[in-house]
Amino acid sequence: MTTTSASQEHIARLAERPRQVHTITDRFSMANTYLIDDQRFVVVDPGSALNARLTLEYIEHILHRSPRDIDLIVLTHLHTDHTAGVIPLQQACGAPVAALTTARQLAQAEQQAGKFMPGVTYMAEQVLPGAFQHLDLFPPQYARQVEMINVWLDDVAGIPQHLDWRVIAAPGHTRDSLCLYNAFTHELLCGDMAMTLEGRVPCIRGEGSRHQVQEMLQLLRSLHIHYLYPGHGRAVLSKQVVQQIQVEY
Repeated sequence: MTTTSASQEHIARLAERPRQVHTITDRFSMANTYLIDDQRFVVVDPGSALNARLTLEYIEHILHRSPRDIDLIVLTHLHTDHTAGVIPLQQACGAPVAALTTARQLAQAEQQAGKFMPGVTYMAEQVLPGAFQHLDLFPPQYARQVEMINVWLDDVAGIPQHLDWRVIAAPGHTRDSLCLYNAFTHELLCGDMAMTLEGRVPCIRGEGSRHQVQEMLQLLRSLHIHYLYPGHGRAVLSKQVVQQIQVEY
């Protein structure tokens, strides 16, 4: 076998890789946690203690693996309904927590501006159910939330130890929002950049500027996406998933 043909076969095997993402959710798909199975595990958005427990049970009883096989926890943004399960999950696996570098910059700006009001936001997080927290009545308090972060991710960089998964900065829902994309398995974990609540087609909420929304749509259309995993609602499996996305302003 020639070097060229061996290289072509290797590329073909990469292109045929099965998808790596498992969905861990409550019965209504109100808040999704995702498990990337890439030899070791990456947990994305452990949004509640329940989801953290369900994730650990799934790893142990369905995949017959150990929680210690989790080597990273990634947060697509720092709203509480995506972060509230970090502590119990971390206690079980000891993995570091990663978020977009923008969150650190926002925390620094928040402290300098004297806008850090942890008491108000903390009380709201304890009293309001997750569904109401998602209405964004209270913005993330970055100065407090970033204390749980150990690893900072940059736009277009690969996830540490999982370099097939690329970080895409996706400001709009929040300025620190990110997506994770795997070009080999055609999977996109999009956090709250897009949602599929109530059985609808994927929807981008026009929370940023129209320019930001159009830039994000243009970027998505340049990617080969067959599997879209939103933070809320059911996953979409389709070769035309990008064409289905709608925008609501």
